[in-house]
Amino acid sequence: MPTLILKLTLLDDVVASERPTTEGGHASLDYLPGAMLLGAAAARLYSKLSRGEAYTLFHSGRVRFGDGLPLADDTPGWPMPLCWHARKGESPFDGDHLDATKVRNLQFGRFADGAQPKQLRDGHVRADGYRLTVRQSLRMKTAIDPDTGRVAESQLFGYEAIQAGQCFLARIEADPDVPEPLWAQLNEIMGRGELLLGRSRSAEFGRVRVETLDGSTIPAFLPLSRAASQEVTLWCLADLALLDAWGQPTLAPSPQALGVSRGCVDWERSFLRFRRYAPWNAYRCAYDLERQVIRRGSIITLTDVVPPLTDAERGRVTAGIGVHREAGLGQVSVDPQLLAGPAPVFAAPMTTQPTGAPVTPGASHPLIAWLAAGQAGSATRSAAEQQARGQAKALVERYRLARAFIGLAANQPIGPSPAQWGSVYERARTADDLVAIQQALFAGDNALCKPCGEGWQDRFRDETGVRSFFDWFQAATDQLESVQALRFFGREAQRIAQREHGRAGYERTPA
Repeated sequence: MPTLILKLTLLDDVVASERPTTEGGHASLDYLPGAMLLGAAAARLYSKLSRGEAYTLFHSGRVRFGDGLPLADDTPGWPMPLCWHARKGESPFDGDHLDATKVRNLQFGRFADGAQPKQLRDGHVRADGYRLTVRQSLRMKTAIDPDTGRVAESQLFGYEAIQAGQCFLARIEADPDVPEPLWAQLNEIMGRGELLLGRSRSAEFGRVRVETLDGSTIPAFLPLSRAASQEVTLWCLADLALLDAWGQPTLAPSPQALGVSRGCVDWERSFLRFRRYAPWNAYRCAYDLERQVIRRGSIITLTDVVPPLTDAERGRVTAGIGVHREAGLGQVSVDPQLLAGPAPVFAAPMTTQPTGAPVTPGASHPLIAWLAAGQAGSATRSAAEQQARGQAKALVERYRLARAFIGLAANQPIGPSPAQWGSVYERARTADDLVAIQQALFAGDNALCKPCGEGWQDRFRDETGVRSFFDWFQAATDQLESVQALRFFGREAQRIAQREHGRAGYERTPA
């Protein structure tokens, strides 16, 4: 079977919305639909083909553009099977890997201890149990009125997109009777270079770099199958669009719709989710017919398959079932090993193999160095603000505890005053060394904070016992790991003290 395996590296964010509508929120898929690759190929090749060749390549289903699956260590992840459940309230993950002892395949019954199960739905899983999570971003935009050049009224919208820098693996397959020259043309336009995929391609979205991979260098595209039996498990690796006996879309699969001539569906041991959408056809500027599909990751269990499926029947089912197979739909795995028992048995963990000679980094451009420094500074500032906010919340609670400790009314001042916290802030604002600031705050006769000083000596009872504001602040500075964090905290503490002391007209110290 002619096969083209593509590695897709996202150079820009790619908008792969679940629905092509223009209103409402745009939730993103966590994979690249095969219809995107089909559309990219058609845009380049359709006008060069005769009607018969175009039908063979893009409409007949004899050439199938598979979904782009997330890639890690040159190994794709598969949609999380919906028959896998974990105990509610318990995480089934050990780092980035699934813990097989905490995962239960409900095809084989519920947890023995009666725990409430929670379905695993998100992400993709490799054969070694590694979970691949696709990073996504949300951008808000507004339409521009072409007559005025200004923002159009009531035209705010947002795009959720797959972030740039991630890699996906897609497979394009063809039946053996597809003409070789036609297949060669497809290879030529899809095997290398750049493509534009998804929505808003004319803006800043959609650029993807394409590389061709050798099929012998990556694991088998489909999970291995176990021995034949009278029970058959179908794992949907892509959305499944089925038709009933009258040619109408159906979400209640029958063995015949699944390409199996015998048996029945065991609904108690099947796990299905659904989606409906109407694809947008850019050439016709109109929507295609609505598709009602069984979502990828769904599990269908067939029983009483007598006699068991032959290898030829398994091959026909694995090649694809249902309609719209040219757009990647209909791909299933028959009796996968990962679903063979009540708990998954994962392969040995995969490791990244270095490729090529190590590259010595060259001198960084000044602009790159400046941007990198700015990014590092933003991360440091964010961490400092987070630490300061945590201590500020604790300070508010200490003021409350101090009043409760001596039975003081809420409108009576207690603890360090705004001026005292202002002195702390000013000292932190003009210094660069954290140790030096701590010495100035707590050490010596000229310390800003003194154990017997007014406000600092006020006491309260918390989880550590009875202590003063001085004791608490001295311990809190150990949690503030930078001068910047102490500076942020001093400013917030000043504002908190202003509210606690109720001093109207108090002028805040400039940030």
